[in-house]
This record gives sequence, C-alpha cells and structure tokens, in this order.
Amino acid sequence: MKLIRTASLVRRQKDSIVHCEIELCLAPGASDRYLVNLRQGRMGEEWRETTRTPQPVALADAETLFHLAVTERTAQGFVDPADLAPASIPAAPPPIPVSAEADRILLQRLEPGSWRQLAQAQRNRTIWRVGERRLAAAVPTLVGLLERGDAMQDYCIAWAIGRCGDAGAAEAMQQLAARGASDAVRRVALHAWLMLAGPDARRDHAHALVADWPHDLRETWAQGEIDALVARAATGNGWRNVPLDAWLEQLDQVAQADDQPLARRVLLAALRAVPLAAGSFRAVRHLFKMAEMRADGELFGLLQRRFETTAHTAQRYVHTRTGYRTFAEEAARPDSTVAYGVVTRHYLLRRGWRTLRRLGEDASPDFIPLALGILATYDDRDANVRTAGRIVDRYGHWPLFNHLLRARAGLRHSASGLSWYHDGARPADDARHDAFPDLWDRHPDALLWLMQHSRCEGVHAFAARALADNAAYCAALPLATLRDLLRSPYLPTARFAFETARRRFEPGVPDGEWLLLFVQSTLPQAQQYALDCIGRAPDLYAADAALVVAVLCAPAETVRRQGWILCQAALKLPGQPDAIVLRLLDWLDGCTDRDAAAAMAPDIVWALDHPLQPAARQAPYERLLMLVRHPLAPVRALACRWLLLHAAPASSLPPAVLATLLRDPDPAVRALGVQLFGVLPDAMLATQVDLVAVFACAPDAQVRQAIGPVIARLAPADAAFAEQLLPALLNGLFRAETGPGMHADLLSWITGPLAHTPGLADPDLLRRLLAARSKGAQLLGAALVDRFDALQFDVADWAAFGRNQNVGVRRWAYAAFEAHAERARAQLEAALRLFDSRFDDTRAFAIRYFGAVCTRADWTPLLLVSLCDHADPAAQRFGRAMITAHVDVADAADFMLKLSQHPTANMQLFVSSWLESASAGNLDTLRRLEPYFLTVLSQVNRGRTAKSRVQDFLAQQALLSDDIAAFVARLFARQVVTVAIGDKARYIEALRAIQARYPHLPAVLTVQPPASTSP
Repeated sequence: MKLIRTASLVRRQKDSIVHCEIELCLAPGASDRYLVNLRQGRMGEEWRETTRTPQPVALADAETLFHLAVTERTAQGFVDPADLAPASIPAAPPPIPVSAEADRILLQRLEPGSWRQLAQAQRNRTIWRVGERRLAAAVPTLVGLLERGDAMQDYCIAWAIGRCGDAGAAEAMQQLAARGASDAVRRVALHAWLMLAGPDARRDHAHALVADWPHDLRETWAQGEIDALVARAATGNGWRNVPLDAWLEQLDQVAQADDQPLARRVLLAALRAVPLAAGSFRAVRHLFKMAEMRADGELFGLLQRRFETTAHTAQRYVHTRTGYRTFAEEAARPDSTVAYGVVTRHYLLRRGWRTLRRLGEDASPDFIPLALGILATYDDRDANVRTAGRIVDRYGHWPLFNHLLRARAGLRHSASGLSWYHDGARPADDARHDAFPDLWDRHPDALLWLMQHSRCEGVHAFAARALADNAAYCAALPLATLRDLLRSPYLPTARFAFETARRRFEPGVPDGEWLLLFVQSTLPQAQQYALDCIGRAPDLYAADAALVVAVLCAPAETVRRQGWILCQAALKLPGQPDAIVLRLLDWLDGCTDRDAAAAMAPDIVWALDHPLQPAARQAPYERLLMLVRHPLAPVRALACRWLLLHAAPASSLPPAVLATLLRDPDPAVRALGVQLFGVLPDAMLATQVDLVAVFACAPDAQVRQAIGPVIARLAPADAAFAEQLLPALLNGLFRAETGPGMHADLLSWITGPLAHTPGLADPDLLRRLLAARSKGAQLLGAALVDRFDALQFDVADWAAFGRNQNVGVRRWAYAAFEAHAERARAQLEAALRLFDSRFDDTRAFAIRYFGAVCTRADWTPLLLVSLCDHADPAAQRFGRAMITAHVDVADAADFMLKLSQHPTANMQLFVSSWLESASAGNLDTLRRLEPYFLTVLSQVNRGRTAKSRVQDFLAQQALLSDDIAAFVARLFARQVVTVAIGDKARYIEALRAIQARYPHLPAVLTVQPPASTSP
C-alpha cells in the first residue's frame, strides 16, 4: 500500500504515554480508492488497530475521514509529540524484587505453620507489610486467605494485592468488590481491581459510571465545562441522585480509564476547591488512602497540602436533636453533619509523614513519586512572610517540607508538625539535612525535575545541593538543560547551573556558546563572569554575532551596555556589523516577551544609532516592514525607530504600512507612525491639514509630541496651512480635553507657530474664548486680550471681561473702563454688570470706579433700585449709599415704595430711615406702604430697630388726622393679638391714645376695670 498522509499523536495517561497513528493510504490493487486506518496503544504492548473505511473510498472522502479522525483524537487530549508537556511527576520504578532478608521473613510468616501462630492483628500487619514491599510472590497465598479472617484482613489483602500488581488476582478482587464484608473492603477491592484490570475493562467501567450520572451532569461533562463542574464541587453540593462524595470517588475511578483525560483534570481541580466538611470530606479521606495505595504522587501531594493549609473545625461539642455530643462521637456517625476536626487533621498529617518514612526506610521505589508529589505543591507565595519567636523561617509551618528536607537539621516541632523551631545552634547551611539522601542520590532525574518545576526556593536549595553531589550526572547534563536552569528565577538553581557550567571549561577560556548561557542567566554572578570575560577580550567575542546580539538583548541593563562595547569592537571586523544587524533582526522576529522587549529597546536603538549606524541604515528594508507587523508593540516601536534611521527616503514607505501604524492600538507606536509621517516632504504634508489636526488633538501625549515639529516647521512658512489648521486647533480648545495636557499643547502651537495667523485678530473669537467653559479656551483668550483695543468692544463686553476668571483679563477691563469713562457713563446699565462678578477685586473696582466717575445725573431711579435689589450685599450697600448721596427728598417716596418690597433686613432698615421725609401725613402713601409695615411689625426676634422706627412713626402719624388714626388703629389692632408679649404694651398704649384723641372713631379696644373683691 502506498502511504499518502500520516499523523502521529500522543497523550499522557497517568504514568505512561498512549500513541496513536492515523494514516491515509492507497488501497491495494486500486489506483483511485483509498483507506483510512488507525493504530493506538502503549509502547511495549499490542496496539489496537481500527479503520474508518470498511470499503475503499474516493480520495476526497478519505481526506475528510482522515481529518475527522485527527480532530476526534485531538478533542480526546492527543497532541503532537513535540507539544507533549513534561510529566508532572516522574513515574515509579518497578516493584522491588524478592531479595532482601525482610522479604523472606514476610514470606515465611505466610506459610501455614507460622500463620496459625500469629494473632489476627499480627496477620493484618504482615499482609500490610507485604503490600508496602510489593512482594508479588505472595499474591497466590494472599488470594487463598480471602474471607478467612476478619474484615480488616480482607481489607489488607486487597490493598496488598493491588500494590503488588499481579494481574492474575484481578478476578478475585472483582468478586471481593461485590461481596466484601464491609464498605471499606468493597471499596479497596474495587480500586485493587482497577489497578490490575486491563485497559478495556477500565474503559467499560468508566463508561458505565458516566452513563448512570444524571442528565444535567452528563451534558456538562460531554461539553467539557471544567469550570462549571469545579464550581459545583466548591459549593459542597452534588447532583440529583449523586451526592458530592460519591461523585468524587466515581470521578477518580473514571480517571483510571485511558480514554477519559478530562476526568483527571476535573478531579484535581475539584479537590483543590471542595470544602473539607461533611458531605465531601469522607470522599477526600478515601481518595487520600487510594493515592497512597497507587503511589499517586500528584493526588497524594495535593491532598496532603490541603491538610496542611486548611484549618480544622474548632468545635468540641455538637448540638443534636438528642442533646450535645462530643465532636468525635458525632463525626463517627454515618449521617454526621460535622467532619475534619483537630484529631482527624493531625492524624492525617502524621499519616502522610509515616507513609513516606516507611517507604524511605524500605528504600521503596514509591518514595520518590510521593515525595515529589508533595514537594511540587509548595509555593513561596503561600509561605509566611513574617516569623515570630523561635519559628525557624517562612517554611516553619509546612510539616512534610521540614520532615523531608530538614530531618537532620536539629529542629524540633509540635505534635502535629505544624510548627518547627530552633532548639540551640543552627546547623551549617552547606550541609545536607534531608531525611533520605541515599534515595535522592539514586534518582538525580527527580532532583532535576524539582529544579525545573518547583515554585519554592527552599525546594530549589535542597535539589541544587543534593544534585551537586552527583558529579557524574552533572557532567552529562545537556547544554539546553543548563541554559534553562541558568534562566531560573531561583538563585540556588541558577547558581548550581553556573558552577556546573564553569567546571566544563575552567581553567581555560570559555567560548562564545558558554558566555551565551551566562549572559542569558538570571544569576548576577554568571552575568558578571561573562562581562569580565568580554572585557578582557572584546575583539575575540565581537566575532561571534550570536553572542553580540545576546549581550545586546540581555535582560540586565549592565549587560546590554557591554553589548555597545562589542558592537564598537565589531567595527574592526569586515562584514561583522552587517552580520550583527541581520542577527538582531532575527532575534526581534522571534521575540515573545513584551516586558523584556520594552526594557531593552532604548539600548538597542542607541546601538543602532551609534556603533551600528552604517549597517543599520543599509539593513534590508523589507525585513523592517515585516517587523512593523510584529505582534509585540515594543518590537513594532523599535522597527519604527529603525525606519527613521534608515537610508531609504521617507516617501518609499508604503501608504498601507503607514496607515497601519497610525491606527496601531499602542500609543507609542502611533506616535512613531506620526514621526514617520512627519518626515514626508513638506509639500505633501501641507496637503494633509486634516490629518495633522487629528494628530494635534489626539488624546495621547506621545502622538501630539510627534506632530509638534511638523506644525512648528510648516505653520510659519506656509500661511495657508496655518490658516486652515487654526480652526481645528481652536475647536479642540473649545472641547473638553480628550487626554491630559491636550489644551496645553494646543495653546503652545496657537501662541507659537500660529501666533500671527489673521484669524486670531477677530474680536468675536476673543468674546467666544473668554465666554467658553473650557479652561484651555479661557487661557488662550487671556493670552490674546492684550492684542485688542478697548474700542473694538462695547461696554457690555468690558463688563463681561471684568467678570472673567483670569486676573489679566479683568485688569484689561479695568483699564478699558478707566480710559473711556464717558463711554461707560453713557452705557451705565451695562457697566453695572461688573457687580455680577464673583471676584472681590472686580466688585471693589466697581464701587471705587462708579462712586468716582458717576454724577447725580447718571443715576436713574431704575439703576439705583436695581443696585439695591442686587444679590450681592456690597452692591446693595453701594446702591443705598448712592441713594443717600444723590436722591432728593421730593423723589424719596418713589424710591421707598420700590425698596419697601425688598425682603432683606438691611433694606427694611434703610427704608425706615426715609419714612418721615417720604410719607409723613400722606394717607395714600401710607396705604401703599401697608405691606411693608405689616412685614416689619410681624417679624419676631429680628429687625428690632426698623420695627421700633415703624411703631413710633405710625403712632405719631395717628395724631395728625382721624383718617390716618383709623388706618393705624387697624394695623395695631391686628398686631396686638398676634405679636410677642414684649410689643403688646406699646400697641395697647397707642390704641388708647387714638381712642382718647378720636372718641368718635369705632372703638377697637375695650377697657375693663378690675373686679373688686370684698375684704
């Protein structure tokens, strides 16, 4: 068969890799019919072969079936082999062979004679040790002991058989899972069967479990909505007919199948979020024990870390329907409403260390995966920032961390292991303190894995120190591995890689490849070592273009500056600057770190503009045009700067490229695009007024700064350009700022390059500017006002300018009034608008100015009354002063009638002083002032002076005629029954005087003599 197309995919399934090959080939004996075949399986096992074409099909149909097969496998988690992520935890080695003396003793105990002499507890313990030691030779005997002891014996047998890995016992475990004496026995037997069963049996079991789930759960599962599943688990709620604890255990079983990659991810995510409380904790405890049984380091470490970090329930007693129970009694009940108390938590913490300790003491191959599982969970972000008392350090509350890595450091700890502290002298830092150094020395790959994946500096320090003892392994580390370790953000790992690399070439001189590693390192010592080498022989290393570019693009600024020296040295080597420029273009093409590109861009630009300038100016133009389409904004910005340096004329820049730059989402790139736009010929720029205006009013300051030189160059030289640009800039001033500093930039251009534009001499423009709400427009008006003559405006404009918020504009208005007093007097009503100002200096000027220049003939009653009615108290005082100074007594009545309606107490007092001269003896005037009299006389606790004046005035007027007396009597009679007791006597006295003077008037007051009393 002729092979047309093939696809090789892989998927990590627990500790192994599943391979899948899909091929499209020509059918045998046919020229136009094709087959699509699939093969899938693990290395070392028989692969399963299937076909998508029972009968040969046409090429188009075969290609469709081929792509569908690839898509389906991709959806199942298969990826290209090159994209396969490294294993989360190295796999466990095979079972221990029967060779040790301890193994022979265990097997002897299982012989009938020895077995009968053992107590039940000793039997159970022997079986458990068989499982710990993974003695596969004991499996036939263990199968024969099923259901011949108590339930704990069956539990231990199932646990041991599952760990021993003898597939011949799978059927026995399946039967025990169905008829075991207790739930615990049936559960562990089921997991033992899953460990022993073949892939098909595990898949069938997983499919049966999923098929029994509720419909909504199956739909969510089929759609792969991990977040929804985890969120449901985090609430502590299950699904209909499937409680949360049962679902978690089923999920673990489903994850054992090789075609359910989603199950493992959901299980781990759910266990990170699920509450350790009743309803879920029972499942968590079961899964923890199964992780121990399977040596599942990832699951074991996740749960052990949760026990370390999740606080226990602090209750000591629980209230139930029948009264109070202790927490332990309630937690032991099947229907308990509480879980995870202090005793349980401390037991689980001790159990985790006990498991690891026993595995380590037995030199079990399971020790490394479980230890890696817990060490991989430690993260410096979770460490205590502050430590108190004798607590050793920020890792002093991590039990297994200290048990594993500091067992021989002379530390003491609390009973739970949650607090570790010093007790005496501190041990040497350069010594190893881990619990089982021999086991780690046998597995250097595990130490390397920790340095590559751990997020804890303490773990990195342990792994680096332990791996340094394995000189042979370190000497064989590949260059790529050392490069990755040198870039590690953790200093112990970077220091280890640096020392390992140095031993490769010292005492000789390192070549460029080694210096390249040191330059890219995060370790300051490695960077300094590279700089020292370069400083001793810059001409030697300048010949390596890759090294020069690596130094020029290094993360550290001090290293990048050394790159300038190398670039300078490269000038002596023919063709080397061009090679460096090409290498730099390649590096920029492949750059993926935005922050790094932004940090190093200024140093790269300096090198391009100075030592590398001749080569940079002749760089391939097409390469630069490709670089401006780079996904990273800092790289696009650097490409724009390079284009500004290039020897090619600006007109050669394609319009599409320029348009793309001007629309770039990054403001810095847009600004550089504007700079490229600005180097176009002036004749071309003069026709793009609208575009220049858009850039000038842009919200980004960088864009405005970029267009500034264009305006400064064109506006003074091209009057037509300036005249067309001015309205757009003014429009920007009248609008609110779209970005900080926009108005300031527009002002600098209008008052600078466009200062002599004729449009700025328009008086109407000044009126608009000074009346605008925009601060920028106000500032421009203040800058232009001195260019205008006062006679270009009327008095109303002067008054408006006098009210302006800018003190310079107000002073210009004061000068206009003082220089043209006759014009101000002729339009006095408009001039008096100065009093509307909210500025004290303007009101003070108005009082001084109008008091000095205005004569009696200028003040009309309307103007004076309007001043007295003004909202500003100073204007009111000035109006009253002008009335006093300029109004005749003959005209006082009209003023009083108008001013009597004013509500303020000061104006009422002022009117009261004019009563005698304006209305004495005039009944008509008194009647028109009746509202004023009632207002003043009715006031309570205010206006005493005005009230006294009105009372005395009316009492005197009542004596002049009976008509006036009747008017006054009516007013006083109204007040005597409404006012305070303090004024009542005065009203009564006045009424009696009126009655005595005019007895013929109707009496408004009846005097009752006091009643006599008999002695």
